[in-house]
This record gives sequence, C-alpha cells and structure tokens, in this order.
Amino acid sequence: MAQTYSPLSNNFRYDDLVNSFSDEDLLQSDDGDVDIQEIVAEIGQRYDVSSRDEVFFTQATNTEGDACSALGNSIDQLNKHEKCLKKSCANCSKPRRVEYVSSLKKGPHISMPGQYSTKYVKEERKMKRMYDHHAIVKEIKSAVGSNVTMVLIHFTKHDGKIAVHEETKEFNLRVNELYIVDYVFPRYDPDTVVTRAESILTQRSDKFETYNIVTGNCEHFATWCVVGESKSSQVQSMRQKIADALSRLLGAGSKIAKGILRLLVVSSDEIASRLSKAVPELVLGGAASLYLIYCIVMTALHVQDYKNDQMCWSCLKGKVLDLWLTFGAFVLTSMITFLILHFAVPLMAPGVGMPLVILSILLAVAFQMSVPRLRKALTSPFSIDRVKVTNLANIRIGDVLSHRFYGVIEQTSIVSEVTTKKDKQTKGWIRLIHYGLSTSLATKIVEEDVEIDTDKSSIYVLDCKPLCTFPADIVVSRARSRIGETKWALFSNRSDHFSYWAKVQQYNNDILDEISNEENTKPTEKIEASLFIEKREIHNVEDIRIGEVVQSNVIGIIDDTGILSSVRYFDGKDGRKFEIDVYSYSFLRTVTRKKYTVDLNKDRLYVKVYNPAQCQTMEQRVQNARDMENKKGSWWTTEGFIEHCIELNSE
Repeated sequence: MAQTYSPLSNNFRYDDLVNSFSDEDLLQSDDGDVDIQEIVAEIGQRYDVSSRDEVFFTQATNTEGDACSALGNSIDQLNKHEKCLKKSCANCSKPRRVEYVSSLKKGPHISMPGQYSTKYVKEERKMKRMYDHHAIVKEIKSAVGSNVTMVLIHFTKHDGKIAVHEETKEFNLRVNELYIVDYVFPRYDPDTVVTRAESILTQRSDKFETYNIVTGNCEHFATWCVVGESKSSQVQSMRQKIADALSRLLGAGSKIAKGILRLLVVSSDEIASRLSKAVPELVLGGAASLYLIYCIVMTALHVQDYKNDQMCWSCLKGKVLDLWLTFGAFVLTSMITFLILHFAVPLMAPGVGMPLVILSILLAVAFQMSVPRLRKALTSPFSIDRVKVTNLANIRIGDVLSHRFYGVIEQTSIVSEVTTKKDKQTKGWIRLIHYGLSTSLATKIVEEDVEIDTDKSSIYVLDCKPLCTFPADIVVSRARSRIGETKWALFSNRSDHFSYWAKVQQYNNDILDEISNEENTKPTEKIEASLFIEKREIHNVEDIRIGEVVQSNVIGIIDDTGILSSVRYFDGKDGRKFEIDVYSYSFLRTVTRKKYTVDLNKDRLYVKVYNPAQCQTMEQRVQNARDMENKKGSWWTTEGFIEHCIELNSE
C-alpha cells in the first residue's frame, strides 16, 4: 500500500474544491492508472497550500470506482482536519521566558510582571509579583543585544483612564522579565491576532470599552485576540483558591466551632449542650452542599466550553478531575476529623484531645492542597487529542502511541516499525520504544515487537500536529539513543516523558548565540529580572555546553552543583558515558575542580538555565571559576559561588 501526503493551509475551502471539478475532469493518468497523488498536488497548487499541516491520503487500488471512494475518504479526512483547526483552547497555554530578543516576533501574546505589587529580592536574584500584565505584540521596531523596542496593543493607562491603546515600549532583558504565552491550540495566526487587537482600537462597541479586573482585564483582551474567547488564568486561579480556602475554612470550622462552644459551656445548660452538637454538623453539611453545587456548575461550564471547541479534551479532563478530586478529599478528610472529634477525643486525656484535633485539621488542609498538584504531576505532558487506531495504515514510523501495556497499564511509546499481516490491515506487529520491564524486573527503556489486533484492542495515536515536532527519522533516532536507560521516575521520567522528549522540540536549539559582554556594558539603573529561569534534564551529551551550570547526583549529595569546564567522551559524542570536569564549592568554602564519570543510562544530569542578558559568556564563566580554584570563598552557599561566576556586574 502506497501512501502520499500533501500539506494543507488553514484557509483551505473544501466546498470550493468539490465545486471546481467538472465532468471533463479525469481521475486517471495517461496510462489508465488512477493517480491520487497528482490530484493532491493540483490541490496544493490551486489553493496555495502551506507546509504547516499534513493530511494523509491512502491509495488502496487503481480502479476508477475505488479511486472515487478513496478520494471521498480523503475529503472526509480534510473536513475533520478543518474542524480541528477551528478548535481553540486558552487553558493549555503556557508562558515561556524570553531568553533572547530574537525570539520575539509579530503577533504573540506576551506577559510581564505587573507594574504594581512587584518586588525584586536582591538576595534571591528574583522578581516577586502579585500579578502579570498581558499584551499583544503588533511590531518589533528593533532588537539588538538584550534590548528590544516593540509596539504593543494592551490595556494601559492613558490620560488618566485605563483602556486598550497602542504603545511603543522599550525593554531590556536585564531589567525586564518577558514571557511569550505559547498556545497548543490557537485559533488565529499572528497576522489575524494583530488585526483583531487593532479592531478594538477602532471599533465602537462595548467590548473592552472599560477595564474590569474580573471580566475584562488585560489577559482577557490578549486571549480574545488569540483564541476568540476572553479568558484569564489569573482570575480562574484566584476563583479556585477562594473556593478551596472556603471549603477548608468551613470544613475546619465545624471542628473549631465545636471547640469554642465547648469552652463556653461551663454549666449543664441543655440548650447550650444541644447547640454544641448541632453547629458542627450544620456548618459541615452546609459547606459540603455549597461545594458540591460549585463543582456541578463548574463541570457544566467546562463541558459547554469543550462542546463549543473552546477547550481541548486534555484541559477538560484535567479541570474536571481537579474539581472532583478536591471535593472528594474535602469530604474524606472532613469525615475523618469529624469521627476523631466525636469518638476519639472524648476518650483521651484533656491535654491530648485538642492537639490531636488541631493536627488533624492541618493534615486535612495539606492533603486537600496536594491533590491538584499530585494530579498534575501524574498527568501526561501531551496536552493534545488522540485518535483511535482502526487500521494499521493509521500508524506511521515516529508516531506516539498510547496503548495498554500487558493489557493493564496505560503506556506511551514511540513507533519505530510497522508490519502488517498478509492481506490484513487490522492485524500485525508494531515495534515500540518505551519504558518496559527487563529480566531483573527493573524499569528500562527497550525496543520490542508487540502484536496487535485493532479489532480487539484499544490503541490510540497522539495527534501531534499542533506541536513543534522532530522529523520521523530523528524521533526514532532520539528514542533509540536512550535504549538501556534505567532512570524511570513516577513524577518526572515515565514513558510519556520519554516519548515527549523524543518527539517534541521543547527548546529552540538554533539559538546558541550568546549576548556578548560588550553588548551589556551599557549601565542600567537597576536589575529587576529574575536570574534563574529553569532546570532542564539532560538526556543527550550534545545538549550541554562548556561553562553551563550542571547538577547531578554523581557530583555530590549536598554540594551537587558546579561549573562545567570540560567533557571527555568515552564512546564518541553519541555515547551515553562520558567524563566531566566541574568546579564546585564545598561546605569547607573552598573551590575545587574534580572529575566525574557520568552514565546517562543511570545517572541524572541537569543544566540550570539562567537569564543570558544577566550572565557572562560561557568562556568567561569557566575563567571566573578557574581563578578561584583552591581558594577560600566568602560565600556561605554554593549558589553564591555560582552567581559570582556567571553574573555580570551591575552598575
């Protein structure tokens, strides 16, 4: 079976395609064979097809009747594709720190620390803020070194009034923290986003005419420009925090109320005694009822957003799970503390009962707070849709597959090979790379053949089109490079994490140019941008550079961080085992250089990423560390030594 594909643009019109065919159009080539590929090529030329999205056409036969059927199936695929493009979701957006001004373009939704309620803590090299401000980038005027001048459309104060205005602003990444808000499912392209933002400047309507912190703030405006719906993650987060706080307060309130009433009841007054028994039940029952109604209403709203293509399935599932898991935790902990208060405390000594109640309340609150975090930690990094496999032709090399491992455990794998049984497209073998079970019963990345029957088993292909992915051959190569790894971790290195690393381009590897020290010699009044950005795990030795700040269990238990000064390969750059030289700062406050052997199949190695605009070049970092070798330092912590080596001196 031959497969050909043609990419389709977002403005492709399928009705126009069908109407453009006439009775004189032929579905056959000169030699009498049906050529679906030629038809697809003509579609691409006629409709100015781009290379962003791909829809696959399967040619199963060369007869005219079957060719018409094949083309009809292809049109059905295109209609599904068009529906997918109409879907949007503001909930699975994620802010990404701007490290280089070259990553700023026309059209993105950006955010930055709000103008008010912000504080830069110099000792921590961190900007702390209460809220973020959001804007749409209309134009990049200039971008040099760490300085960028942009034309923004956003809510801002003008002539004493907060409204949507166009404004040209200058930013320095040493001083200002900027974030690009990445959307998995944006509804509009960058040009359209800018056009929508500009329309608010000129239209005469009630939309965003006035600023409202709850229903019409700067984030509502920015998300409306990108996805067509006004959403604010800050408002949603605050609303959820208030609901959670009230549930915890009222849940604990039943116990606190009972304790207070018991202190007030110093006589055998029957009314007071009955009141002390009734109040806790009333408070707890009322809190549970209100919380239940809140969960039902929010679930209905989320489902409605999903049906209107304003929320993806992954976000719907996550939000609904958060609601009901938190409610379940509230009910469970309230019942436990209620039983302790009514049955256990009366049997205890006076000095033991009240501390036990307080402890149970604190544990209940902590448990309720941890439930959403635990759910998020166990959620797959793939916030995309999945498509049920009904035919092995739906599976291609480099795809990410979701299936049941040994029929029980949900597993995510990379496809490296597909083989079908003779004359059967629903049965065959697929070769998968994933975390499996080795002979020693320890989790290990393996490549193995799995026999499947799509008629009997539920197998899904993850639709990675919205993501920036590697080519199929690179995906398989990256996956195979980690075969033999034994670093499975429940919260950070499962099969879905492994598959995401192999498939998705998470970082812009093309941006390797450093901001030279000369470009940062211009004095700045103050530095308010956070120095530390994030910690990234290294799975390939080619992903680290000399001069970076590395952290690993092989360096130490307490002092496990240092400046990388050299790398020596044992098996070439493609190998998993190598030797590193690291300058580290010991608890004796001495800078030393030591050699460590790292085996990426079992050792965890991380790179700490810092704001390039505030940092020395990689070469200068190593030199600064080398100058301190075998010398006593004045810093009390390893972080102080690291900052001395990497940070530019501020004026």
